[in-house]
Amino acid sequence: MNNNAASDSFATLLETALNKAETFFEQILPGLKPLAENKLSQLAAIFETGSVVERQLVARLFVEHLKEDGAAFLTSRLDVRRHKLFIEAAAILGTLQYEPAIEALKAGVSMHTPDLVLPAVKAIAMMKPSRKVDEVLTAFYLNFPDETRLSQSIRYLLPRHETLVHEMLEKYRSLNADRRMWVLKYLSETSNSESLKLFSEELQTEPLERGLYCVKGLGKIGTEQAVDVLKKHIGTSEWFLRKRIVEALGVSNCPGAVEPILEMLNDESVQVRAAAVESLSKVGSLKPDLLIQKLEKAGKVFKINLVRAMGQLRNEKFVKPLVEVLKDRDTLFFSIDAIGDLGFQQAEFSLRRLLKDEIWFNRLNALEALAKLQISELGTIAQEAAQDENDMVRNAASRILAGLKAK
Repeated sequence: MNNNAASDSFATLLETALNKAETFFEQILPGLKPLAENKLSQLAAIFETGSVVERQLVARLFVEHLKEDGAAFLTSRLDVRRHKLFIEAAAILGTLQYEPAIEALKAGVSMHTPDLVLPAVKAIAMMKPSRKVDEVLTAFYLNFPDETRLSQSIRYLLPRHETLVHEMLEKYRSLNADRRMWVLKYLSETSNSESLKLFSEELQTEPLERGLYCVKGLGKIGTEQAVDVLKKHIGTSEWFLRKRIVEALGVSNCPGAVEPILEMLNDESVQVRAAAVESLSKVGSLKPDLLIQKLEKAGKVFKINLVRAMGQLRNEKFVKPLVEVLKDRDTLFFSIDAIGDLGFQQAEFSLRRLLKDEIWFNRLNALEALAKLQISELGTIAQEAAQDENDMVRNAASRILAGLKAK
């Protein structure tokens, strides 16, 4: 069979195989032997002319079966003028970690071919660790002018942070102010403790500009040392910086963060107080006894915010102290809600007593809190509440009963 006939024969086979996706590999694999350039060319042409499903099938063929032979062919065909082929080939070459393709992929990292930048960066970032790859990626991030693509590239660079952070820290002082911001933005996403010293210095020098990235980065690092740096700035006069700091403490998963977060429950800014409640609901269980101790001596605003956070922590230790707080009429609304959120059945008796409260709103909240406890007598409780004098309580009871019937 001459070359033209062989080519026509494979083209027919390829068309037939693509028309039946579920048996594509069973049909196409025998026809690939012996592997020839004209067959690879016809497969690659699908990346420019085929449907989404067809492109996916051929991409799998290159990754799972053709492997290095297919990667070598695609590398030889990489051309920034052929966008569709470049994008599909880059994904395959990255998945196969085909290092000989790095130089050809670099050609796509250009302002002249904006559609190819991220596919090329992603593919290069998937290569095996090497000095060459680090240099290419660092040079891109420190020099590329398109901010949109810089921002989008961070997710591809993060898996390589162990080596890229070191590269960027070495070059940081030689960069202009704008590029330093971009480096800090990347470093703040990595959780890499090598950045701690730089974060500390920049937060001290530029707290309201570059320091905002440093705050986020310190929270992600989450060590006692990082928390200590954040604590030094918790008294800043700028409420939005205090809010950022308390948010960072909340993601630190560090016991040392609990006490400074507690202090912020009394902050003059409602935004900071709200952030403190949210952060405490993430790390408060690292020091439950401290929260209980603070609750016993709390003023009204502090108590309300502390109760709200404790309700989100699902810690059984909090049931008894929160039941005690039910005696305080000033904070009753919040403590009922928190006990319901805790979800422990030990609170049933205390909540049931409130179903006889003189204020209908407290009866309603107690009933809804009881519904969260998954108690055996919920149906009986709801039946009784369905006779309440207040229509809001009766409606809540009806919803609970309907929900029980639906189970």
